[in-house]
Amino acid sequence: MTSVLLPWAAGRRQLRATRRDVLRRLGAGLAVALLALPRAVPAQPPATVTLQAQWSVHLQADGKGSDDRGAQLLVLLGGLGGSEGVATAQDTLTWPADGTGAYRIDSTLTPRGALAVLLRRLHWVRTAGGEVRNGQPELLQASNRKGDGPTTWMHITGGQMVVQTGQQQASAALSPSRPAPAGLTDPLTLAWGYLQRPLPVKPFTVALLINDKVQTAHIVPQRVQLAWQGENVACTLLDAQSEQSSATLRIWLRHSDGLPLQVELGMGERYGLDVVQVLTAVPPGLDALRARQ
Repeated sequence: MTSVLLPWAAGRRQLRATRRDVLRRLGAGLAVALLALPRAVPAQPPATVTLQAQWSVHLQADGKGSDDRGAQLLVLLGGLGGSEGVATAQDTLTWPADGTGAYRIDSTLTPRGALAVLLRRLHWVRTAGGEVRNGQPELLQASNRKGDGPTTWMHITGGQMVVQTGQQQASAALSPSRPAPAGLTDPLTLAWGYLQRPLPVKPFTVALLINDKVQTAHIVPQRVQLAWQGENVACTLLDAQSEQSSATLRIWLRHSDGLPLQVELGMGERYGLDVVQVLTAVPPGLDALRARQ
C-alpha cells in the first residue's frame, strides 16, 4: 500500500512546485509589464489662454455735437436696433498664461440685420499684438479697417514705427519710418491689458494709437459702480482725453480681475455721439489666466 502512495504524493509535491514556479513567473512578468507602462505626467498649465468675448453695441448722443441733425439721424438708426443694439462685436484674445510671452487681439464689429447696409461704416476690423513682460503688454503691431476703406497697418521694429495703408502694405519703402513713442498702446491693448496686473489709481499719460494716428492721451482712473448684468459692479473707469482731437475713450475695468465690462468711444465734437460696447457675458476660460495682482 505504501509503495502505491509514494509516487502519488511525490506527484502532488511536484505539481505544487510547478504551480509556485508558474505563479512566480507570472508575477515577475506582471511587474515588468507594469514598469514598462508609461508613467503619468503631471498636467502642465497651458502656455497661452484664448478668450472669446462677445459685445453688444449701441449708439448714444451726448448732446454736445455741432452736427445735431447728423447725430439725431444716427441715434434714430441706432434706436431701430432695439435693446440688442445696432451691432455686435467679438474680441478674440490670445494671452500668455503666466504673464510673459506673445499676445494678439482680433476684434470685429458687425452691424446687425437690416442696419448692416445703412450703417456699413460701422463695420470695423482691428488687430493688435506684441509681447507681454510680467503682465505689461508692449504693442508691436496693429491694423485697422472701417467699412469699405483700406486697411492700415502699423509695425514697430527696432524702435522704429512704420504705418502703411492699403496697397502700400507690401512695400515698406513707400512708408518712411519714425521713432516709436515710448509706451505706445492702442484701445484694444489698453482695454485688455490689465487682466494680470494691478489697476491704476493715479492719472497717467500714454501715447495712444487711434486708427493710424498717434495721439497723446491723458487718462484719469476713477473708482465707480457700473450697472452690468443686473448688478452694480465695482470698477475702475479709465477716462482718456486726447490732446490732438475731441475724441474720447472710456473703459470700465472690473475691480476683481481687470476684465473690461464696457468700452465707450466718443466720436468727437462734430457728431457728439458715443459708440458704446457692453460685454454680454464673462468669457469662458478667464480663470485659466493666473492672476498676478
